[in-house]
Amino acid sequence: MRYRTLFGLIFVCVVTAGCSTKMAYFPAQEMQRAQCDKQTDLQELQRCRAQIKQSYEDYQRQREEVKQTSPQ
Repeated sequence: MRYRTLFGLIFVCVVTAGCSTKMAYFPAQEMQRAQCDKQTDLQELQRCRAQIKQSYEDYQRQREEVKQTSPQ
């Protein structure tokens, strides 16, 4: 429930206040990290943590690639 509230606040910030994508990226990454820490299987924990190590710049680069390749 707490994560839904945090996600909701991030969403409202991005939509209404014009927060940058970068400002929303880091809290979302922290939320994901908290979800990873709930993993009981070591391999799943490692896989999950590896996914959230992505830098904002790499994330932005991938995001732009998807935008360019997706049909409009």
